[in-house]
Amino acid sequence: MSTVRDVLASALLLGGVFFSLVAAIGIVRLPDVYSRIHASSKSTTLGLAGILLAVLLHFGTYEVTTKVLLVILFTFLTAPVGAHMIARSAYVCAVSWYAKTTRYDLERATVVCATRGGPASERVHERAIELAQERQGVLVFLHVVDTAELSALGPAHASAVTREMRTLAQAILRTAQAQARAAGVQARAELREGEVSRTLQAFVHEVGADVLVVGYPHTAPGNEHEAEGRLWRLLGGLQEQGNVRLVVAR
Repeated sequence: MSTVRDVLASALLLGGVFFSLVAAIGIVRLPDVYSRIHASSKSTTLGLAGILLAVLLHFGTYEVTTKVLLVILFTFLTAPVGAHMIARSAYVCAVSWYAKTTRYDLERATVVCATRGGPASERVHERAIELAQERQGVLVFLHVVDTAELSALGPAHASAVTREMRTLAQAILRTAQAQARAAGVQARAELREGEVSRTLQAFVHEVGADVLVVGYPHTAPGNEHEAEGRLWRLLGGLQEQGNVRLVVAR
């Protein structure tokens, strides 16, 4: 009986080492973060389980069995979730994939690009144009005139400020469209007014957007956490609307 147990333990140990080796090779050799995450989570989980089961068979005591089973349980619960969250964060932040990857999720997609204007938005426009080109999708540049902060102003002053903001917004949208035309992509522009987060969510729902491209928040030193908090609250609200891919361009 002891011999059979030792043989099984050796087989499990060798299997665990094999899967761990495969995971290590995959992390080094696979071409992008998404495939490397797959290697590190799947193979490492199986490798660790094999090694721990070998330990369980070899020692066989109550204390070792309890600890091994708990470690395996929590590994199988946490490793896939952790890998999914890392991959999702990479996907949202537009981390590039392997050049030969075949994609179908953007076929005939409606891409909405939320633009604020200025040099920082050029990269946001470029990313939206790239996504529209991949599957010949529809590209919409959206600028939201934030009128939520104008309520404290008098009616006359608020009206004048709003007109100036509309003029600036139209210029921003024309610049974005010119950038798209230069890349061979036809894009339309939309100007909306209201509180930015709610207006953006309503527009995405209105046009049935498949992809929303937003810029990473650039703010004054010391306010980074507040700006990032607003961004992730926005993204969280948009996720509740359905299958909208969110891309944060830096």
